[in-house]
Amino acid sequence: MIRRVWLYTANVPMAAAFDHATRSRRGAESLLVEVELAGVRGWGEGAPRGYVTGETLDGAAQAVRRCDPAALAERIDWRTFDSAVASLAALPLPELVDGPSAAAAVEIALLDAVCRHFDRPLADVLRVLDPPRRVLREGPTAVSLVIHLSRDVASVLDALPPGALAALRHVKIKVADPAGAVRRLAQARERLPADARVSLDANGTWSAAEAERIAGELAGVAWVEEPLPPRSWAELGRLRRATGLPVMLDESCTGPDDLRTAAASDAASHINVRLSKCGGFLAAARLALRAEALGLGCQLGVHVAEVGPLWAAGRTLATTWGMWQTVEAGRADEWFPTPLTRPAFAVDRSLHRVGPLAGPGTGIEPTGELLRHTRCLATWEPDGEWRRSA
Repeated sequence: MIRRVWLYTANVPMAAAFDHATRSRRGAESLLVEVELAGVRGWGEGAPRGYVTGETLDGAAQAVRRCDPAALAERIDWRTFDSAVASLAALPLPELVDGPSAAAAVEIALLDAVCRHFDRPLADVLRVLDPPRRVLREGPTAVSLVIHLSRDVASVLDALPPGALAALRHVKIKVADPAGAVRRLAQARERLPADARVSLDANGTWSAAEAERIAGELAGVAWVEEPLPPRSWAELGRLRRATGLPVMLDESCTGPDDLRTAAASDAASHINVRLSKCGGFLAAARLALRAEALGLGCQLGVHVAEVGPLWAAGRTLATTWGMWQTVEAGRADEWFPTPLTRPAFAVDRSLHRVGPLAGPGTGIEPTGELLRHTRCLATWEPDGEWRRSA
């Protein structure tokens, strides 16, 4: 059933940088996989980030080339939409395609192609997980405003029109040193509506002593994301027991093993679910369901500078399930002024909301602008192995 597979890397310059405590990103680096079935093509994306999962773009590309699409195709029941999705969901893709971002690119491409072949939206794939009714929703959803480290919190919020400020439900603030975190939190609280929540993201830069020392000054914060170095399980548990500080795990939680350890250590109150770091659309959805069953809150996050399939698949999760404490949408419209997809990335910034995408699969197609910044590394056809592109 798989006719051909293409493997690409995308390197797209960003019109504006995005800074946090450990990195400054000025360009998109994504892995793209295109899968052709009978008459349709599906696109998938992975965002390898060494500081999150230890992956590199080259390493993730090599992982895709080590997988055998023919072996994958043999394990998929192509007869109906339901059978194809069920068999795809049963594949241990993180094992068959080594590395979460590589697995995400392959999985999203296959799901997109299957949905287009059967003329079904990506949201219908989620039925295979049999989610409890309490997590279901449909339609537009609120998204958070993220203020990165090089932006002054007061200036960003003061620049919003009154209506947009009043509509804010959640603001995530990137922080570095603890004293600066307290100051940036105070600036937000002075300006936001009383019912708006604020979270801080330290990107693993604080020590346990620093976090405990300022915890009392962070009263009312929705959570602090990754305050300590990743997987500091014992220290995180002690911090939460000593201070009651709500903690969200991001780099520390990329899959079910991390989630089990975090729950056993009482290391977190929330987790950040991002499709690429979790291994794909279904893997991220499963992780969110497991976390919700454990009583942990979930944020649906994004990797900075996702170029298309990742944010589109995330948009499906955001507008199909209502379990999210908050949803991040990214700022692809600002980073990439010339649209990379059809339809173009869009957020209603007056209401801080996003709506579902229409059409089969993820609902998007790559534009010439995206293709202009891609390089085909290899192709695969059923009569042979991967062939390196010229």
